[in-house]
Amino acid sequence: MRFPLAAILYETTPPDALLRDFARDLARQGRHIGGVVQHRPGLVTDCHCAEMVLMSLASGQSFPVAQPLGSGSTGCRLDFGALAQVAQGPLSEIEAGLDLLILNRFGKAEAEGRGFRDVIAAAMERETPVLTALHPRNLPDWIRFTEGAALLLMPDASTLHQWLADGQGVAHAA
Repeated sequence: MRFPLAAILYETTPPDALLRDFARDLARQGRHIGGVVQHRPGLVTDCHCAEMVLMSLASGQSFPVAQPLGSGSTGCRLDFGALAQVAQGPLSEIEAGLDLLILNRFGKAEAEGRGFRDVIAAAMERETPVLTALHPRNLPDWIRFTEGAALLLMPDASTLHQWLADGQGVAHAA
């Protein structure tokens, strides 16, 4: 595969459902898919942290990754300890062998050298294709991290399938 590392570029709505559905489709085809996607459990709560849950593609298990900041707060803070624990699952999956690793985001944590950054590096060492999502505000950090050796993909299923099939897709190099 010419570009084993790719990110879906999104402006407003994160492509969580697209990543999840793509993973399910590939799994139905017998592909070995690992990683995590953001899961919105649909809980009725005043806390925005309910939306900061990662779901393992391998097990379906959910992992909260936010720290509530208290009753007067309007947001949450990413729990880097919880995120580091969640990252252990994809690391084990990479070692076991995958056709594709899907990670919910390359975001602020990865830009700072934390989060799933080491997971992406481990996948690249094993030549495991990696697909993630990327907001434009993190594009400069993504380009630095990947040294420009990654693709930016349009957020649609046919582009994702084409990319995985031949490493080209309807995309452009980062």
